[in-house]
Amino acid sequence: MKRLAPPDRMIFGSVLLLMVISVIFVASASLSLAEVRYGDPFRIIRHWLFYLPLGLALMMSISRIDIIWLKAITIPLLCITLLVMVMVLIPGMGKEINGAQRWFSIFGLTLQPVELLKPVVVLYLAYYMATFPDRLSHFSSGLAPMLVVLGAVMTLLLLQPDFGSAVLLATVCLAMWFVGGVPIRHLLGLLLTFVPLGAVALIAEPYRVKRLFSFLDPWADPFGSGYQLVQSVIAFGAGGLYGTGIGQGVQKLFYLPEVFTDFIAAVLAEELGLAGTLLLITIFAVLLGRALWLSMHLDDMFPRLLTLGCTLLLGISFIINLGATMGILPTKGMPMPFVSYGGSALLGNCVLVGMILAIQRHHPQNMRLGDES
Repeated sequence: MKRLAPPDRMIFGSVLLLMVISVIFVASASLSLAEVRYGDPFRIIRHWLFYLPLGLALMMSISRIDIIWLKAITIPLLCITLLVMVMVLIPGMGKEINGAQRWFSIFGLTLQPVELLKPVVVLYLAYYMATFPDRLSHFSSGLAPMLVVLGAVMTLLLLQPDFGSAVLLATVCLAMWFVGGVPIRHLLGLLLTFVPLGAVALIAEPYRVKRLFSFLDPWADPFGSGYQLVQSVIAFGAGGLYGTGIGQGVQKLFYLPEVFTDFIAAVLAEELGLAGTLLLITIFAVLLGRALWLSMHLDDMFPRLLTLGCTLLLGISFIINLGATMGILPTKGMPMPFVSYGGSALLGNCVLVGMILAIQRHHPQNMRLGDES
């Protein structure tokens, strides 16, 4: 039986550190809210402590799968996930929350299938470009089939609606196509098409336009559309250099909505200050930097593109989340990988890191990388 290299210590260690940070701040942010909402201050953190080991087990299980098998099951996985994305839109099967139909409710657990779709789309793109490199120079036989898949994915996401995930996947696809060898002229043509379509999708929903204007000037309506961002910025300012201390934050006490999910970075910033925020950024930089370094040291196109795509999904999600909580980017309901509360997002992120570790542990070149780390 083939002996696997141990998981890369920098990648695995970074994930563990982020999970420890998550436990501390999900608990800090949720105790008062859970007491009022459920009559049990530990209900939310208890659920989170169920998901974390489940995510770790999933990550380590996937890391043991040979990348040959990942490549072999790509098309069946894509078909299954697209089918599931259709099913979630069917009334009575999918669950609607806050006007969006994105979830399944199974045994009391709420699961969001788009978090499985994201790694599968990356897997498909890596598979296609590595399997048919000679087609990429021709639009009709190279880029067009991938655009059909991306178009189906975008349509399903916008029907939910989930504009943020659509933009995230489109961005990752463009980056992977650029690295994978798709001609620049084709990518420029896509950009000229995507930008107007994205603008139309943005203005088609009034709440998206309202969110954009509130980002540009949240203080224009501090008790309405700009409320969430104003409270988040106050939390960052209140933290100063070293924070108020773990558990001592004020904004989590019913001032800041979504405090233990999308805006958990604001709680960390208030309680650990600039020092804590820089620590968080450093841990993510180590995780993402190590994964990118691994990608650049791969000769085979499939694992290189797969590692790159997984890293981009994690990195862009982190940048969007932190940027939104700091007021640098428009507010978007996108959780911070491994830190924000959210079972579906956690499992999806563990799949991404699991595939990166699978490449590191199985690829002959990466056996040496695993030993050196």
